[in-house]
Amino acid sequence: MERLRRSIERMHAFPRVVVTAIGVAALAVTPVRAAPRDSATHYSVAVTRICAGALLFDHAHDMGTRADALAVARDIRGSTARRLARITALVVPSALERLSSRWIASQRRLAASYARTWVRIYDAIDAARTPGNRATLAARLHRLVQAPEPLRLAAGRLELELHVPDCTGGG
Repeated sequence: MERLRRSIERMHAFPRVVVTAIGVAALAVTPVRAAPRDSATHYSVAVTRICAGALLFDHAHDMGTRADALAVARDIRGSTARRLARITALVVPSALERLSSRWIASQRRLAASYARTWVRIYDAIDAARTPGNRATLAARLHRLVQAPEPLRLAAGRLELELHVPDCTGGG
């Protein structure tokens, strides 16, 4: 009787094994749905490709005159503007539109701040002609270098939310 019971149990187990195997096989051949092309992940990856390795300015510059400093400032704004133009051409997932717009605006403000700071640093160094001016130059330069920091921190928070890197090249 015990043998018969084991045989019956095996017979009942067989259909369960077959159904399970068929189910697993069906899942294996079912195509996995890809994330929509306008997903947050796709957007983040696309922005990262554009911004990865960004430099504060794209070209080599002479450094000796105020005109040189102004040329660097133009390049800072221009290089960021070119990258941001590529980003604004991307499809932004509707859930990220507001956040993306805020981040892009923060990148523009940050690049403008870096450009202004570059010229102000030149002006501070150029104006340090007396011993008194030279004595306070290091403190003035420190303040100037730190001036964009609040904007950089705000942009950094948005970058974390969007999962994208800094696009100005200054961060």
